[in-house]
Amino acid sequence: VSKPCLSSSLWLDDDMRLGLCFKDVDELNKAVDWYSIRARRKCVARETEKKDMYRFECVRTKCNWSLDACRVQEEYGLVEITKYNATHSCSPVEDAKSDVVADEIERVVRLNPTLSIQELKKWWKDQLGYELQTSDMRDGKLEAIRRVYGDEEQSLRAIPKLISAFQSSNEMLVEWRYEVFPNPKFASFSGLFWTFSQSVKGFQHCRPLVVVDTRDLYGDDDVSPRRSQFKLMIASGLDAANRYFPLAFAVTKEVSVETWRWFLSGVKEKVTQREGLCLISSPDKDIVTVVNEPGSQWEEPWAYHRFCLKGLCSQFCDVFEDCGEELVCLVKKAGYSSQKSEFDSYMNDIKEKKPEAWKWLNKILPHQWALAHDNGSLRYGVMEIDTKALYAVFRDFRVAMSGVVVLMFDELREAFNESFTCSRDALNRGDVYTKPVMDKLEEFVRDYDAGDYVVTPLEGDAFEVSGKEMWIVQLSDSVCTCGKFQDDKFPCVHALALCDKLRINPLKYVDDCYSLERYHKTYSAEFNPVPEVSAWPEASGVPTLLPPKVIR
Repeated sequence: VSKPCLSSSLWLDDDMRLGLCFKDVDELNKAVDWYSIRARRKCVARETEKKDMYRFECVRTKCNWSLDACRVQEEYGLVEITKYNATHSCSPVEDAKSDVVADEIERVVRLNPTLSIQELKKWWKDQLGYELQTSDMRDGKLEAIRRVYGDEEQSLRAIPKLISAFQSSNEMLVEWRYEVFPNPKFASFSGLFWTFSQSVKGFQHCRPLVVVDTRDLYGDDDVSPRRSQFKLMIASGLDAANRYFPLAFAVTKEVSVETWRWFLSGVKEKVTQREGLCLISSPDKDIVTVVNEPGSQWEEPWAYHRFCLKGLCSQFCDVFEDCGEELVCLVKKAGYSSQKSEFDSYMNDIKEKKPEAWKWLNKILPHQWALAHDNGSLRYGVMEIDTKALYAVFRDFRVAMSGVVVLMFDELREAFNESFTCSRDALNRGDVYTKPVMDKLEEFVRDYDAGDYVVTPLEGDAFEVSGKEMWIVQLSDSVCTCGKFQDDKFPCVHALALCDKLRINPLKYVDDCYSLERYHKTYSAEFNPVPEVSAWPEASGVPTLLPPKVIR
């Protein structure tokens, strides 16, 4: 027997190869570890049935790389590589594509689809030995969820039990819509409304404002001949940091007067019974019909309906296709103006340029779309719906419906945790109001020059603040004739000038809706862990759901 080739203890120059020997198992382990570093893979030891037999494999589930070794004749006492598959069928660790990550985590996600991104990252670190970027894990889980819930038909069969798990663990509030077949064990899916108790509790500390919108659940390129195009409906509040606060969701096979009535009733019955709510939506005729129905819960004085200016301008362009950018700009300026005189001026400009456009706008109640006519600023200065921010918890998942519900739960839970931690840290620093408001006031202070304003007392507690123009400020009522004080609910630059003159702290006139304490309370409700699928309760009272018929 020829003397085997002995590797150096450091094993820096040699490649792994068949017949390579090491003085002991410890040296072999070091060699595999060093190879892992050089190859940018993670290779680990596996248990074997025989003594003095050793096996190493790549941690990636579908990778072909493997190494077998055994202790050779006692006269040498060495460990030799006896079998070696040197080809990796996986990518290096920094090239963790979504399908590669999904290969690893799919079996874990099948056991519990609601594991958070952080929980999956910890599992990855424990099992594979290295840290994975959050974005890579997010993409990997998306792909794994896509595999777990499959197509629409498979997803609909799974969703009742998934919803039952959320109801039992996190007090999800739900309303189903379906059409029962002659065999009552089966039904055609029509809609699902849901909200979480955490959102219901949090909204009590938000301003009395609700934004609603709708969009396609799937992108057009995701629609197969067997898949119907569902719609996603969303209702959101606004927190103390001026960020959208998700309240309720619904998935329906269509959007109509009937579905808007069902969705808005669900918001009123399951989410909030507060009076004086401001509802902001597009000027969609179906929503307008529901709001103005006799006995509607969204009629004044129980609620006040306002239009998104962006949606109004979009509708304006559909009616007047040749309107041009200048005319649309005038509509926006009229809507955003805080003073009635400015609003009238812009409307006169529109009348001169296109009388029929002026007539069309005059048919719409001005308080529904113009800030100058929004008495007391029920809309808190919110003129447009930022759809990108509104659907931040959606992220274009492009997965079947059960997957959408799971992933939106992920995003909602993460948003609550992040905002709760952020607000707690700010309160511990001694902050009183949220950053957006403080940033705006600091901007006013930077641009403020005491010499630019002259303050003159008037009757009662009113003051005239004069500069390039003249404004009347009344601190006791938090109003200024510029309109911004009452619209934004915190001091405008003219109110700041008055506070400076009177040596008053202007923060006492910031509305409590911007306080950090309310921000913290908004996100204080905790989400509970959802157990593994094997422990999910059966859905009671819900038949087996099938996709609605697709019109071909």
